[in-house]
Amino acid sequence: MSKNGNLLLNVGPDAKGNIPPESVAILKEVGEWMKLNGESIYGCGSSAMETPEWGRFTQKDNLLFLHWMYPKVGYLNMKGFADKTRMVTFLSTGAEAPTATEWWGNKEEGNFFINVNMPIYHTFPLPDNHNTVFKMELTEFNE
Repeated sequence: MSKNGNLLLNVGPDAKGNIPPESVAILKEVGEWMKLNGESIYGCGSSAMETPEWGRFTQKDNLLFLHWMYPKVGYLNMKGFADKTRMVTFLSTGAEAPTATEWWGNKEEGNFFINVNMPIYHTFPLPDNHNTVFKMELTEFNE
């Protein structure tokens, strides 16, 4: 969806008409992810935002969905969004995501960090290991 396309899962029966167990496992995992994060896919399209180094964006009206796919990153800087954002939550749980305007001494104007640094998750694990989705409710609709 982040590129206005479709994702096709290459799953099909073997010569005997059976779906292989590996494919069943993948379909179950995708299905469970969609139950929790489908809002970031259904009815959404790409965003005018430049593709970030840590994942992808999808958008629907004033909702911007941040698909964080690279867990080695210690924070997400949505520079310029501090005064344009009502709330940031984990899509799958609805829990508010920790945000800050400075990080390790970086106090540049316009910073808006979403903390995805692992130490804070010792008691609060990330919802997904492959694609954690943050929902940003913006104060205005940005095409």
